[in-house]
Amino acid sequence: MNANTMMTSQISAAYLRGLIDFLRLRNIDTERFLGRYKVNESIIENFQARLPVEHFNQMLYEAETLTGDSNIGLHVGEQIKPNQYGVLGLSIMNCKTLEEAVQRHTRYENLVCNVAMSRYHVSADKVELTWDTCAPEATRHIAEENVASWITFARWISGTDLSPSSIQFQHAEPDSVVEHARIFRCPVTFGGDRVRVTFPTSFLKLALRQYDPTMLAMLDKYAEGLLLQLNSSDQFVDQVKAAISAQLQSGEVSLGHIAATLELSERQLQRKLKEDALTYQAVLDDTRKTLALKQIEGDMIDFSEITFLLGFSDQSAFQRAFKKWTDLTPGQYRKKHINRP
Repeated sequence: MNANTMMTSQISAAYLRGLIDFLRLRNIDTERFLGRYKVNESIIENFQARLPVEHFNQMLYEAETLTGDSNIGLHVGEQIKPNQYGVLGLSIMNCKTLEEAVQRHTRYENLVCNVAMSRYHVSADKVELTWDTCAPEATRHIAEENVASWITFARWISGTDLSPSSIQFQHAEPDSVVEHARIFRCPVTFGGDRVRVTFPTSFLKLALRQYDPTMLAMLDKYAEGLLLQLNSSDQFVDQVKAAISAQLQSGEVSLGHIAATLELSERQLQRKLKEDALTYQAVLDDTRKTLALKQIEGDMIDFSEITFLLGFSDQSAFQRAFKKWTDLTPGQYRKKHINRP
């Protein structure tokens, strides 16, 4: 994560719902609380609205002062509700197994918050989830809220009382870790190089109780479109990329189809792109490349699935395109990216 990303770290406004519900239960005037940050409560219902992560961090520390709860992050995360994750949460809920849910987590997490990047590393006997950030906004409460919400949500969607094998945080050890022990029920260490959660590989095969393949396919298509719309400007090229992204899985990404989606003629679309020294093919390739690199950086997403998501006719077509973009095959790129021996 570069310095520019650090400066623009944002969180979905809907993510505030857990904090506001927590404060209400403790009879805190939430309207006044939000007013100090110039946030209207109606914004919390709009998952597309974004807020600086720095503000969310300030809110958590003010909430600590108002309630006297030094474990505010843990307790807000513990009461996570599916709607706080928006399309990310819905997509995860409709997966068949926890392994599929893990794949959606890494792919769509930026729809919730872009303060860090989650990665899953699978070995023979364990899965290691790392939450990597160099953003100063990601303080103790945000990290603990994040991990507590992961564990709580995983228990809910799987219908089990699972617990990780171990958890590591970056921040210093608090005066008391009683609540950490109660919520996580596993060894917890502090002062590490990053946030790290490990659990047995057997968890990946856990069946999720709300599996719906039809709903999952629809949500995936919607989420892929949102990825390119996220933080986009009003520039025309961003609209074209969003339209392409929404149609990739169906394969309907011809110039004519995308032009019709944008209520333009083919000639109008080409002319508007030419004003930015672009061609439609270049925008299509760049859109596919952006999504491909994001998806292939995880080591749990199969190349055939990426081929489908990007709308290629077959895996060989995807392989040729990827090598043209990076001078590497997808396998070589993944091995290099995750630094495997």
